[in-house]
Amino acid sequence: MSENPFEKYDLDPLEGAAALTEALRERIEEAETEDVRREIRAAWEALTMHPRRRVELALAAHPETRPRIGAPPRPTHGTALPEPEVLDIVTLPPVAAALGASPAQAEPALPDDPFLRDP
Repeated sequence: MSENPFEKYDLDPLEGAAALTEALRERIEEAETEDVRREIRAAWEALTMHPRRRVELALAAHPETRPRIGAPPRPTHGTALPEPEVLDIVTLPPVAAALGASPAQAEPALPDDPFLRDP
């Protein structure tokens, strides 16, 4: 595990002393042992009591490269759905009616022919 408090405690290097204090206070409250509390307190002192040290640690922290959780994916070109056309929304008559025969007179080539059935 990294010794940089920003990385070790998943802190944002762009935050100020007040936000860092709040985040580390929550961690101290959740700490299980006194040793862990002392370690977090030492990190808090390094980040809030010594501004130069905070800047050095912030510059040494690895930048976050993952997108934020909940951010929508980037749009890609060419993947938009096409606009619906008239034929997409109009119900067409059965083929038998288009051929001039009424559906009752037409004998389907197959009993389950979907083109000759009424909708």
